[in-house]
Amino acid sequence: MNTRNIEPAVATFKEVREVLGEVDVSVVTALQALGATREEIGEAAAWMSSDDYLHRKLHHTASGRVARVVDVLEEALQPPPERPRE
Repeated sequence: MNTRNIEPAVATFKEVREVLGEVDVSVVTALQALGATREEIGEAAAWMSSDDYLHRKLHHTASGRVARVVDVLEEALQPPPERPRE
């Protein structure tokens, strides 16, 4: 019997959109490049909607790959910089 640990599969395009909704393809690509699983993306999304995240309580933070998923999602949610008016 083979007892090797098997890594969970990287989330597919469809799975990312099932968890996050209609996100840009670049977000999906970034999450897949991290090797994020559907579960990690779901955990990051749940953490971002929690009171801990909303109030920035430092004693409860996401960690590991989930924290990197949060970073990708935060960057994707930032509005584009305003262009200077001429």
